[in-house]
Amino acid sequence: MPGRPAINKHTAFLRHVNTHGFNPEVCWEWLGAGKGNGYGQVRGAQSGNTTAHRRSFELFCGQIPDGLDVCHSCDNRFCVNPDHLFAGTRAENMADMKAKGRGVAGCRKHLKEATVQEIRRRLNQGVPMRRISDSLNVNYATVTSISRGDSYVGIGQ
Repeated sequence: MPGRPAINKHTAFLRHVNTHGFNPEVCWEWLGAGKGNGYGQVRGAQSGNTTAHRRSFELFCGQIPDGLDVCHSCDNRFCVNPDHLFAGTRAENMADMKAKGRGVAGCRKHLKEATVQEIRRRLNQGVPMRRISDSLNVNYATVTSISRGDSYVGIGQ
């Protein structure tokens, strides 16, 4: 009995990507599952779970050298465009993050402005932060940080 036909690993991967016509200049957004930290997540039968951008690098650029991260030149965690990915050391990745203001006091922002506005609206109505967090599926620490004015400053105000 013949088995299922082999699916090209590129084709299977790209089913979950908006490539914008394979335009190398724009981010190719991962449309599949996410890890909850802004990165796409893929599951491989043989290779196990990994981030979508690492899988993209492996598929289109080759093996990731031992000890190196796959970094984004575009700073879009959901981007899997191989033209936007490069291998670098953890120190290089952290230095790039700091230089672009994405570290402490410049953390990556994931909430849409409408969500931040809704959080602020509910805070102003006196809705408990835990209820806001649970109902909007937003991390409780993020809601408290918005409440204190430590995060999303100037967004949705």
